[in-house]
Amino acid sequence: MVSKTAPLTRRFLRPALTALLLTAPALAVTAHPAAAQAVITGNQSMDATVETADMQTRTVLLRDKKGGLLTLTVPKDAKDLPHLEAGDHISLRFFQTMAADIARPGSPLPESTVSSAKGYAKRHPHGTLVSFQRQRVKVLAVDAAAHKVTIIDHADITRTVTVKQKALLPLLNSLKTGDDVDVTTMDAVSFSVLNRTVNGTVSVKEKTGEQAAPSGN
Repeated sequence: MVSKTAPLTRRFLRPALTALLLTAPALAVTAHPAAAQAVITGNQSMDATVETADMQTRTVLLRDKKGGLLTLTVPKDAKDLPHLEAGDHISLRFFQTMAADIARPGSPLPESTVSSAKGYAKRHPHGTLVSFQRQRVKVLAVDAAAHKVTIIDHADITRTVTVKQKALLPLLNSLKTGDDVDVTTMDAVSFSVLNRTVNGTVSVKEKTGEQAAPSGN
């Protein structure tokens, strides 16, 4: 339902260079030589209580079992999600990957997308959100021996970063000054509202995200 910040409290759109600073274990998706394999950078689950839910600011404040607070930001394009209110007890799962590839000359800028859906899981209201945040950066310098690359992003901010993941090294070795690199961050979030239960028959159309109204509610 939500774009996490830290890792759920950071904004959904992270700086593109983050894809080159991964420290999580790499789990790969096959890619062509000019692309880095997708790397899993987040995979966690938690139970929490909703402290506040402000739909004007599109933020939800959660408290975990240890008393820690976590702020979630709902993307503007995420509309088809279960309603949350203070006092709700939710089970939350977060999964994130990052990938990068060299942009073809003249190709259009990558576009970010958000999709969401609601349904029922074990008769509890259930929501899912998938966000693909895409950003293009330009390579200014490459030091393959030191595993370093200097890039400039869309905000004209220049940074030198160290590539720490083996899955990214083939891409690093193929980079040259002037290359444009498209970085994609995928965030998938799912949650169930555990303190609400639907009675009667419930059916969900998985392909469209539509659901039939429950009977005997």
